[in-house]
Amino acid sequence: MLLNDDTIVALATPDSSSAISVIRVSGEKSIDIIDNIFESIKPGKKLKNQSTHTIHLGFLVDYVDQVLISIFRKPFSYTGENMVEISCHGSCYIRKNILKLLIKKGMRIANPGEFTIRSFMNKKLDLIQAEAVADLISSENKCNNDIFIEHIKGTFTKEIKYIKKKLLDLVTLLELQLNFSEEHFIIDDNTKFIRIINILTEKLKYLIESFALGNAIKKGIYVVIFGETNVGKSTFFNKIIKEERSIVSTIHGTTRDLIEGTIILNGILFRFVDTAGIRKTNNSIEIMGIEKTINELKKAQVILYIFNSSVKQSQQKKIVNDINFLRKKYPLTNIFVIANKSDISNFIDIYKISKYSFFFEISSKKTEEVNKVINVLSNIFVEKQKKYKIIVTQIRHYEILKNVLKEISYAKIVYEKKSEDLASFHLKKSLFFLDKITGEKQNEDVLKNIFSKFCIGK
Repeated sequence: MLLNDDTIVALATPDSSSAISVIRVSGEKSIDIIDNIFESIKPGKKLKNQSTHTIHLGFLVDYVDQVLISIFRKPFSYTGENMVEISCHGSCYIRKNILKLLIKKGMRIANPGEFTIRSFMNKKLDLIQAEAVADLISSENKCNNDIFIEHIKGTFTKEIKYIKKKLLDLVTLLELQLNFSEEHFIIDDNTKFIRIINILTEKLKYLIESFALGNAIKKGIYVVIFGETNVGKSTFFNKIIKEERSIVSTIHGTTRDLIEGTIILNGILFRFVDTAGIRKTNNSIEIMGIEKTINELKKAQVILYIFNSSVKQSQQKKIVNDINFLRKKYPLTNIFVIANKSDISNFIDIYKISKYSFFFEISSKKTEEVNKVINVLSNIFVEKQKKYKIIVTQIRHYEILKNVLKEISYAKIVYEKKSEDLASFHLKKSLFFLDKITGEKQNEDVLKNIFSKFCIGK
């Protein structure tokens, strides 16, 4: 991906009426071009003589608008080039005419993500940070924001650099041993190689494991409300999202399709899904709803299994069997067992059911009792987030890290078999993969795919 010397311009704020809009310009000639169409409120003041990171009040020629001009000189700008930001009044007419004027003076409209591409190519950001910029722009809750800020700060990059340095040290040791074998050069402590590999293995596993949480947090924690018909699932769902989204009825099989609602709890986005109740039926539409329900369980990070607390003793064995089936089928999923309708009657054998980690006895009609469930649920993910200083959220990073782990595992195996040349080969492959994460090894198609997801002004 090659840089060009065009001066680019784009609207950096939403294209709608507002108090203020910001137009962004980048390129070697950006300050000179703006200087030629800017009239400061201080007579004789020229932008080309002003320092970086300064703001200047004045008018654009033909008096399109009174504007504030912010100057950012290379290399102390977002893109690493000379940049100007024009803060104008936010009317559509003003924005349109300023952009027309700038294009007339030789600028062109930026492509999506082109400002960040220039930042990446000028080594102001690595690829991890560039991707985090796009994620930060689209983040809608505190948890996502915190994760992406850490990436932009370079926390993830530092960890990758640490792993790279240790791998390079090992490759150097192996190459010395291979090239100077006649001089009887050997690694001073053969356990050192294995010890470092083991440390790096744990670091890579930590990052790889964090992806399950990171991906879920990025998209929203997926919570499936599951159970038989008429056990209060829809009442529970409506109470959580504070809307009457699901139909509540004493008639069995009312909910036949998936109904989703989102809420933010402790800064984390949760996606709750009300599903069709499970029962034997000949109704083809209801059967389709049940099949959808089963499919949703595979995607869930949390399953809320709800049953009627007034169920008779003879039916309680089925409930226990259902719970055990869910725990066995979805061992990595958090399963909440909820005995509902406790306000009506309660025949359940608490001893049999309450042994499960997350057991609740509630009435879904009572907000305070539903909130107890929700508070425990949100705290689980708050605590999980605290476990990880670095959380991987990109599938691209996840797949590459798995390849790195595979290569260093191979290196360890062949090293223990006294095959230093093969060990060196696998470590070099792992370094190649790590360079792909930060963008030091560039793939044109990958870069285009990443930056195509950016908005025009970024």
